[in-house]
Amino acid sequence: MTGETVSQWNAKRGTMLAAQALAYVLLIVVGAVWGLAGAGAGIVMQLAGTVLLAVALVLFHVFWPFRATIIDRVIGLVAGALSLVFVAFPAAGDVIMVQDDTRAALFDTDSGEIRWAAAVAGLLVVLTIVSFGRQMLREERSHLIRALSHCVTGGAASIALAGWYFIPYVVSGGLAVSGGLFAGVIAVMALFALMLAYASVWWLKELDPDPAVRAPWVGVALLPVMFYGLVVFAAALFLQIVG
Repeated sequence: MTGETVSQWNAKRGTMLAAQALAYVLLIVVGAVWGLAGAGAGIVMQLAGTVLLAVALVLFHVFWPFRATIIDRVIGLVAGALSLVFVAFPAAGDVIMVQDDTRAALFDTDSGEIRWAAAVAGLLVVLTIVSFGRQMLREERSHLIRALSHCVTGGAASIALAGWYFIPYVVSGGLAVSGGLFAGVIAVMALFALMLAYASVWWLKELDPDPAVRAPWVGVALLPVMFYGLVVFAAALFLQIVG
């Protein structure tokens, strides 16, 4: 990578971080309103949150920040879409964030959320196998490791994105624990966001995208936000366990 190319992407650093912050704000605001809403408003915000996640997934694959073929991008898009289906549809009729003491525990063994967690594990295994098989079928296998890692990284981020579906449970879970404990959880979550933001600056500096992709820095901006879905899920699980 030439110094001119590095300077080109470094010039986008502020814009990239601003886009990343905007994505965080949108997802957090929608999730917070959903988490505090009654049944009627909760349905609307649930739909808004699902649409927002779907838009983020599509944008990431349109502004793909890696060197990969259309097939590799489709693999990640399908994996992310399946993850979103697993998280949204089993809970569509039951998961409305009404604040009362009779609400069933989120993470019981029969819940859609546990099924989603199991689906994520399965999707990651399938993603790895399919990605490897895809690379083995290439006639020209140059840069095999890079191509495989890019495909798996993009697919894993796409799968993790659906974890943002649980941000309402972080909000509602905070009402069931002490203020100090909830503040600690938020602090840890903020630390992860900062670490991922710092990593994205390095990713942008080392960016070597497909020349045909317009504005690949948008994909770099979304990559940490997508992986952050796992942090949201972990926080929601922790608060449900201790709450």
